[in-house]
Amino acid sequence: MKLSKDNPLLTAYALGELDAGQAAEVEAAILADVSLRTEVEAIRALVGELEGELSAEPMPRLSALERARLEQRAAELDRAAAAGAVRSRRGLRWAAVAAAVLLAAGAAGMWALLHRGGPSETRIVHDGPKPTPPDPGPRPRLVPTPSPYAPDPVGTPAYVRQNDFFMSSHPSIGSALLSPQRQPEPLPQPARDDECVDNPWTSAVRRQGSTFGLNVDDASYRHVRQSISEVDSLPEPSAVRIEEMINHFQYDYAFPVVGDVADPLSVRADLAQCPWSAGHVLLRVAIQARAGTAQAGAGAVEVVARDARASVSFDPAAVAGWRLIGYDGPMYEQIARQGEQIAAGRQVTALYELVPAGKAGQAGVAALAAACTVRAEYRLPDGGARVIAVNPGGPVGRFEGASADFRFAATVAGFGMILRNSPYKGTCTVAGMLKQAQSALGDDRLGRRSKFVAVLREATGLLPAEE
Repeated sequence: MKLSKDNPLLTAYALGELDAGQAAEVEAAILADVSLRTEVEAIRALVGELEGELSAEPMPRLSALERARLEQRAAELDRAAAAGAVRSRRGLRWAAVAAAVLLAAGAAGMWALLHRGGPSETRIVHDGPKPTPPDPGPRPRLVPTPSPYAPDPVGTPAYVRQNDFFMSSHPSIGSALLSPQRQPEPLPQPARDDECVDNPWTSAVRRQGSTFGLNVDDASYRHVRQSISEVDSLPEPSAVRIEEMINHFQYDYAFPVVGDVADPLSVRADLAQCPWSAGHVLLRVAIQARAGTAQAGAGAVEVVARDARASVSFDPAAVAGWRLIGYDGPMYEQIARQGEQIAAGRQVTALYELVPAGKAGQAGVAALAAACTVRAEYRLPDGGARVIAVNPGGPVGRFEGASADFRFAATVAGFGMILRNSPYKGTCTVAGMLKQAQSALGDDRLGRRSKFVAVLREATGLLPAEE
């Protein structure tokens, strides 16, 4: 057997993961090449160093979600290293070593360090000044008030009247919002009693946008599905990552023009009524990487964009407040501006909930399309920088008139908010989302949407009865 220093078999040999036959072949190659022996010794030295660090301080065991995400990360690193899909194979091989050690030790603290970098994680940071910390005293809960945007600018949708997706007896959580006369005031936030905190409402006057990396894994959705379908229990709210749930599914997004190397990504934005908060609007950001071919002898595909991130900005003249759905927690506020790398064929979907500024009426929402700007920034593999800027392709439409992809993504987001016990879930009900998911199956070639419908049915028996 002839091996190079980049071969993943060296790492597996150093960690004792090969069977007897493979180990004997690798050992023979190592004995014949002093550089390979040096490489194995370096790997073992790193393993010993990491294990020493882990044993020096007490750390909790990994949760099921953390273990699933780490295993997925290690597999992706191994595939990327084997295919040569990133700039430094050596760097990825060391990361794979660290992942293997962490899996053996079950150390959540070191897992968090690995989780902050790499090709499969997405982080979010809001631009502008940090919000003022809340007063430590008792916080009054948000008192629901009639929506200042009624009647709805584009008519009362059928799902409100039929009381399926909406629950008419459950007032809109986001209805007590800023009036045009006091836009500089902070948007009111509902109090939370648990540690699972969602992104809050943000005033577009104080902060006009946010940035997120363009690569999302789906470990959280797989954990949710396993908990509900196999273990017959609800997942912990903190284990529910809405962005990972949404991005588990495939959507019918247009690929970039074939042969246009300058733009390997296509970007579009759409607006529709928010199905859980009357008078609010959903913005969908949809990004599609161009198709590629697998590299010879490996299962990974080429990376078409690096340091990729999207920024969404809002004109406060038309948008009073906004909230990014998912991407919650301090982990996503650290390195979002660095961006992520995107492999050929990957998709990224993000949803924002918006509060229109001004009074209700068609004129009040007509300016929203021009008031929302999505910018995708990235570098080509050869280092060339690219920027794509788009606005939504049309005005706000009724939710039931939106595409099946749009409605399905919103339904998944609503289910995630219920599982997280989110204070922003508004009038979401599992029964209503089950109906919406069934009507938005589209071209379900992979069968994932049908399986999601089954998960919704099973969750009905685990969640408290809906009034």
